[in-house]
Amino acid sequence: MNKSIKTGFKALFSAVAISVAIASTSASASPITVTGMQFASPTTVVIHNVTPAETAYVYAGAFNTSDGTNTFASWCVDIFQNTYFGPTINNYNLVSGATALTSARADTLGRLATESLSLVNSAATSAAFQLAIWEIVNETAGNAYNLSSGNFTAWGASSAAITIAQGWLNNLPGSSNYSINVWQSPTHQDLAVFTQVPEPASLGLLGLGLAGLALIKRKKKAVA
Repeated sequence: MNKSIKTGFKALFSAVAISVAIASTSASASPITVTGMQFASPTTVVIHNVTPAETAYVYAGAFNTSDGTNTFASWCVDIFQNTYFGPTINNYNLVSGATALTSARADTLGRLATESLSLVNSAATSAAFQLAIWEIVNETAGNAYNLSSGNFTAWGASSAAITIAQGWLNNLPGSSNYSINVWQSPTHQDLAVFTQVPEPASLGLLGLGLAGLALIKRKKKAVA
């Protein structure tokens, strides 16, 4: 918002490595640069939060982001501070989603990603995913996820984005295969990053594959 307005073992190794790297990240500050929106012609929307009070006209969608080494998509989970495109901000720290947002919200966001993150392929679907994130993060306990009522509401976006977001919120799966971590800053918007977690069956296949490779190496050594 800038009020602010996968192949085989290689893919599995990458997913596991990313998860381990994020989990072991220290609390030292890191430089984060938001270079722009992930999709051109981003959707604009009016968002309103009752408590704490906030009303703003913003862009909705993923950001292109860099930590100085990697580039990735990030998502706003903080509607009370600003993000600006271009400057590098040096006071971000990476924490778990549970630490930043509560375990319940982090789990619900993971379920949202499980259902719909793979469907984000345009400005409209990116806006829909961002709207759903804001609803989950800002809605108060006991209220249904509804973008037209409750503690958090949104209007003025394309009807397609709002309809898509509400559909995803209405059909969240019962489990998650995504982890969520948050880049937190005391002066700029907190930014969420989603990482897909390999399913247990895939991890089992990976283990079998590694065991098979080890067995082949032992046999070759014995023959030699």
